[in-house]
Amino acid sequence: MSKPVLSGRIAKWSLLLSEFEIKFVPQKAIKGQALADFLAAHPTPNNMELPTYLPDEEVFTIEALTWQLYFDGAARRNGAGAGLVFITPCGGLIPYSFSLLALCSNNVAEYEALIIGLEIALEMHIDCLQAYGDSQLAVRQLNGQYAVRNATLVPYHERAKYLMSQFQDIHVSHIPRSENDKADALANLAASLTLPSERGIQVTVGERYLLPPAIERIEEVVDSNVITSSECEEEPDDLDWHHPIIEYLLLGKLPNDSRKKAEVRRRATRFLYLNDTLYKRSFDGMLLRCLSKQDATKALHDTHAGTCGAHQAGPKLSNQLKRLGYYWPTMV
Repeated sequence: MSKPVLSGRIAKWSLLLSEFEIKFVPQKAIKGQALADFLAAHPTPNNMELPTYLPDEEVFTIEALTWQLYFDGAARRNGAGAGLVFITPCGGLIPYSFSLLALCSNNVAEYEALIIGLEIALEMHIDCLQAYGDSQLAVRQLNGQYAVRNATLVPYHERAKYLMSQFQDIHVSHIPRSENDKADALANLAASLTLPSERGIQVTVGERYLLPPAIERIEEVVDSNVITSSECEEEPDDLDWHHPIIEYLLLGKLPNDSRKKAEVRRRATRFLYLNDTLYKRSFDGMLLRCLSKQDATKALHDTHAGTCGAHQAGPKLSNQLKRLGYYWPTMV
């Protein structure tokens, strides 16, 4: 019977190796019985010393990943809470906040916070943990520096020590309260939101800038203190307040003065020039028409003593003008 013709990759290898007079032989499978027969034929002598130095032993060594736990407890007259912050080995932050169902002392709340943190860490299969707390009493009792003299704290101390024994490596250290501010805030939040009828409350914490209306009020007061009504009357019309903003929006032109240049660039983001009219974007979505000094004087007169006026005071009058859709920086 003739041999089968080589094809595919094996044929390519055979062709490449033929130049060097090397014959390609495919590897045969090694069965487990062959390894058993080899070990039976070459037994290890009883007096043979096992080598203690393994040159590649670092390959089999896995560095343990250490997590950090910041814990704190808070006790109030109407409730108690526990705050936890886990720091992952990669620097991630995992916060927890728990309300304790029974009133307790502050020391008990500190122990409860640590116990809850240890239980969560064991559920997450964390082997190495570095815990930090601002309670000097609890930390030193767990480290054996202080004796547990209060009978109320004995079961909490025993439970914490039992949970600590489940870790491969764990340390509990004391830190100042200023370095434990996140866990302290979570504990106080849970203590303040204690509701007997609720088992869980979802609280969303986000970031945002200062409220825009507050910024607007501060800006208007500053402008009113810098520019008085007498100064507005003395300035010519061609140097009205909205001309620099219009030139910047249309032509990108800025004043020569560095302070005014920064002010125009900052304020121009709140304005819109449309159909030869300058509008200011209000924070409720309305476009307020910007008035010149002459138009502002007429609007003040009409609103204060005209058909829609009732001799209002200054703040009420400015709000009335904004509701009518007008704006100028010194209207307050």
